[in-house]
Amino acid sequence: MTTDPLFTRLAPVLNVSDLGAERAFYERLGLPVIYEGPEYPDFIAFGTDTVHFGIQQAHGPNDPPSVLTWQIAVFDVDAAADRCREAGLEFELEQNTPAANWTYRRLLLRTPSGYRLALEGPTE
Repeated sequence: MTTDPLFTRLAPVLNVSDLGAERAFYERLGLPVIYEGPEYPDFIAFGTDTVHFGIQQAHGPNDPPSVLTWQIAVFDVDAAADRCREAGLEFELEQNTPAANWTYRRLLLRTPSGYRLALEGPTE
């Protein structure tokens, strides 16, 4: 993989229909809020060392499932499933085998605003 020093991080912003419900969803997954302030009252950012993204209140109709499948890589799918269960989040476990030597699993969830979220594990 090549790197270009100009680009340092992908930090998408999702338009959501219910800012509070989305915030609670991501906090239940364990993603910490890294920005919330009066400068942008309808915006909340989440982040870790490797994941950065924001959510903002949508100001019009929004059809998230037709726009985006939100995929976040996880170190351990079973640990992610345990966290979802503990948080009371419904999910579907999917196993994929795109090639003979390539198998991976992922959890599929729906966020409160309707985004499809895939928590994808490593190749097994």
